[in-house]
Amino acid sequence: MSRGIIIALIPLILSMWTLVIPFSNADSTIPSARSNVDAAFTASTFADKYKDMPLTGKKVSVVIKVAGESEENDQVKRAKEIRYLQNYVLKFLSFADAVNVVSNQQKNEITAQIDSAWIPILEQRRDVVSITVSEVQKNNFDALPPKKQQSQGRDIIKIQCMKDFILIQKHNNSPACVKLLTAEKLIQRGWTLGLKK
Repeated sequence: MSRGIIIALIPLILSMWTLVIPFSNADSTIPSARSNVDAAFTASTFADKYKDMPLTGKKVSVVIKVAGESEENDQVKRAKEIRYLQNYVLKFLSFADAVNVVSNQQKNEITAQIDSAWIPILEQRRDVVSITVSEVQKNNFDALPPKKQQSQGRDIIKIQCMKDFILIQKHNNSPACVKLLTAEKLIQRGWTLGLKK
């Protein structure tokens, strides 16, 4: 092969090389334009990515609204489209040991019981519109002490306090529910970063 042909083929070879997409640390249970990358995400890669994930051991009932709609009137075709939209969330739930997983094709929702530590991770997925903790579970969750709410996956700004109490954040970033007068004294003494709500 002559040197001229090899030089002419270099741009073609380079363009083909850029089409090869290496598997990365990204959560490939999230759909992307490259479904072949998603197929590479296995239970072992999931376990490796989340091996240091601190689980609470307490499962909560959730309703997960999945992104996307189907305009199909045929119920069989609609169910197939919705199942495709839900596929990656269902894969994630399977790896996360969710139980009582039920897919609702009419509303494009999934109900499941999962460890509460997975909720913030699911909320960050681009194929999840919202996550609702069922009312019974939510009321029990709100009644927990603030540190327990935080340890079970609730973001500090979403922690609920009992009536007549307000949320403060200590210097070590731990939450506490105190009366307003107590909060003012703690702020004056420099024991807290201030009011969170």
